[in-house]
Amino acid sequence: MKLKSLSQFALITAACTLLAHGLFTAQAADSPFGGLGAAVTEAGKASLASLGTQFTQAASASSDKVLGPLGSDLVSKYTALDQSLSAGSALKGQLTGTLQSLLGGKDSAALSTVFALSQAANLTDSQKGLVKEAGNLTTAYVVQRNFASLDGASGDVATIVNSLRKGEVAPAVPAIQKVAQNANLTVPQKALIGSVADKYAPGLRKAKDSLQQGIQGIKSLPGFGK
Repeated sequence: MKLKSLSQFALITAACTLLAHGLFTAQAADSPFGGLGAAVTEAGKASLASLGTQFTQAASASSDKVLGPLGSDLVSKYTALDQSLSAGSALKGQLTGTLQSLLGGKDSAALSTVFALSQAANLTDSQKGLVKEAGNLTTAYVVQRNFASLDGASGDVATIVNSLRKGEVAPAVPAIQKVAQNANLTVPQKALIGSVADKYAPGLRKAKDSLQQGIQGIKSLPGFGK
């Protein structure tokens, strides 16, 4: 009798296993990524969509009226790039991370992440274009948020934001240089605009440091400075 019960238990266990396998296979057949892959993909989309909504609302609620439409453009570009990527692409997580950084006020981290997107391999020409546009819009947003109220920089900030928003980098470079040389910058602002300059005007910070070192060297000579 005991043996018979064990046999019945084994049969029931096998039947349950087969049934579960059949259900999972059916789910996989209904989705191009498989049942589990589809669930993960939907979760990722929901996360990006949720963050995008939060970000857009926060930007629109800002007293700076430039940030609202700029934030909407940014989220739209992130969404377009996200939709162009394959389900398992690591760039999806980087896009989500960038939005999280922006929402948390971690603008330096956001720039580092979005600038790194351009180093991804196997991007199509269309995706490369979206990555570039996402980087430009992120930079424009960060510059507007952090430097719009900087004394003596309103015109240059407007030039940077408007140029990058239209994808025109060349007109933004001289303005970036001027903001980087503004005497009213705080230490965090110097670091932030330095990151922007390193991306759009490579060598600017190095040249500035070399010039400063040269000036200090001259001052150290007998008869110069104190």
